[in-house]
Amino acid sequence: MWSSPYAGRKLSLLALVFREAVKVRRRASTSFTSAVISPLTRASRELRLVTMAVLSFRQAAVVGLCASALALSACDLQSSHGTEGAQAPAPGAGGAASSMGQTPEQVLASDTCKMPAPGRAPLRRLSNAEYRNTVRDMLGDSPTTESLVATATRSFPSETESLGFRNNADYLGVSTLSAQAYVDAAEQFLEPIATNSAFLSCTPTAGAEMDCARTFIDSFGKRAFRRPLTADESTQYAAIFQKSLTTYDFQSAVRATAFAFLQSPKFLYRVEFGAAPSGSSTRPSPYEMANRLSYLFWQSMPDQSLFDAAESNQLATPAQIEAQARRMLQSPKASRLLEYFDEWLGTDSLPTTFTRDAALYPGLDPNLVPLLQQETRAFVTSVLARPEGSLSELFTAPYTFANASLAKHYGLSGPAGSDFARVDAPGRAGVLTQGMMLARDKPTRTSIVRRGLKIRLDVLCELVPAPPPNVNLTLDTANTANLTQRARLEQHRVSPSCSGCHNLMDPVGVVFEGFDAVGRARTTDEQGAAVDTTSTIAFTKDANGPVSNPAQLGQMLSQSEEVRSCYVTKSFRFFYGRDADPADACSLAQLSKAFKGKAYSLSELLIALTQTDAFLYLPVRSSEAP
Repeated sequence: MWSSPYAGRKLSLLALVFREAVKVRRRASTSFTSAVISPLTRASRELRLVTMAVLSFRQAAVVGLCASALALSACDLQSSHGTEGAQAPAPGAGGAASSMGQTPEQVLASDTCKMPAPGRAPLRRLSNAEYRNTVRDMLGDSPTTESLVATATRSFPSETESLGFRNNADYLGVSTLSAQAYVDAAEQFLEPIATNSAFLSCTPTAGAEMDCARTFIDSFGKRAFRRPLTADESTQYAAIFQKSLTTYDFQSAVRATAFAFLQSPKFLYRVEFGAAPSGSSTRPSPYEMANRLSYLFWQSMPDQSLFDAAESNQLATPAQIEAQARRMLQSPKASRLLEYFDEWLGTDSLPTTFTRDAALYPGLDPNLVPLLQQETRAFVTSVLARPEGSLSELFTAPYTFANASLAKHYGLSGPAGSDFARVDAPGRAGVLTQGMMLARDKPTRTSIVRRGLKIRLDVLCELVPAPPPNVNLTLDTANTANLTQRARLEQHRVSPSCSGCHNLMDPVGVVFEGFDAVGRARTTDEQGAAVDTTSTIAFTKDANGPVSNPAQLGQMLSQSEEVRSCYVTKSFRFFYGRDADPADACSLAQLSKAFKGKAYSLSELLIALTQTDAFLYLPVRSSEAP
């Protein structure tokens, strides 16, 4: 913690951050609407008032960082690169960008795709996961660093979920709480930065301290901004260092300068300006491409190999980019790809959603939630590790991964130790019968409705409307007390106000009734009645028909073009940090064609994500920026 005598210096640093944000905004915006001007004006006024009042550093830091964030978060590179009039996608929009019923091959053969069509490129703030990974890799990944980062970022506010994910650039702003959290976290990283020889490899000499200071500025600055500093930036941060050195001492100046870097929008955001434009599109600069790769595969900053490739212009062709992608997929840091599956399947929500009535479910392992999460992570890791690991295997595998504790819970013959290993699980169907299913259940019973809704929303990418106003959502009434949940829902669907949505969800959800609310196979429900998992799926594009168990449903879903298209769309949304728009039809077609061409391999789709127009290009920025 810095003491109050440093307040004046910190105010100056935050004023610098504000000016820096405005410069970035000027380069990245084509229009500076009242929606942007108004909060910036207020923030600027508040910053001046804070400076005049000489308030504490924490107050000033929050105001200054909010000002910088407002200057950036309101700026969307969809307009900065020439897609005038484009709007952010409405929350809850489902499905993919329309291609008017055309096949991927037909889309790619159209005039639209003869030139690169990258779609919009919104300014992306680091998600909480990306921030943690970036700082961990910047400081040097170790158990000590991991513990420090986890503690320092514990107060980060939860992000808004949009279309199933928490990394959508359109909703990643910086609130006052976020700004405060960034300030608090940065303070805890200053000591490890100041004592890290990777950043400070020299010893200052009396009277020539700035020679060593410039080494630190260039070294740490490159890591913080994930690219070499410009000459102006080096001068700017040297001035901060010099002022702190004059007033205090060398180590204090290192900390002050490091703090300024960590509060910069160039650290907190992934800012892209692109190279020289060619027509309506341009390519990311070499360092911007290095960042695109690293944040796609590792949710973090580039490693030294990517920095070296960028410096030697070895990220200029699709082949060079693919080679790096394949290298990165083999790195231990590729385990961070599991964040996508955690969010898509909903297993990340288990710690807050999985609560069960102890009287109805006695003797549960107290560590059941992390066991369920690790089961899915181990299973997905196994599928991703093999080129032939496919979408079909994800939904149909008659095996799972378990350790002794989870195998005992499931009633499976499995390993004797704590390590997870592959276990035969007849009757199960990949991720469909893992924690994904349980995250939706209620404390006292399974939820047919919620299980079915999950499949409709996140496996089929279909829209299910909200219930109409004043509809009775209660299944438990005097007239239904002796009925099974399935029978109560069948009665519920008699009502015209309920049938429209429940005809979509319920027939899918009943297929999973052979598994109870804690994931164990069963033949009777909570009331002791025999479960009936037979059903008929309808209202899909190509996955309709009778099914009798999850294995059959998984097989039906795995062969569905609607499901395959949905998986492509989900991957687009998470790894590109935004929804797919009509302008992305070419990129979606490229992904779908590549996915099919590689037998729907999950790992090959990740490689294909680096070969689309949306990844290889940027829309050209308008020359009308103020």
